[in-house]
Amino acid sequence: MPKDCLVVGDSINDVESARSAGMTMADVHYGYNHGEDIRMSKPDLVIGSLLELV
Repeated sequence: MPKDCLVVGDSINDVESARSAGMTMADVHYGYNHGEDIRMSKPDLVIGSLLELV
């Protein structure tokens, strides 16, 4: 089920895709986002390392 999945990405496109699919979204803060702070796109979680997901 989409609600049971986690999408990990680094851009607003990833956030929008996850939202469209009904999935939870985690973004890394250091990714590619056209120079904009990823927090502006309101992902469910912002992480500094994929290790934080463990």
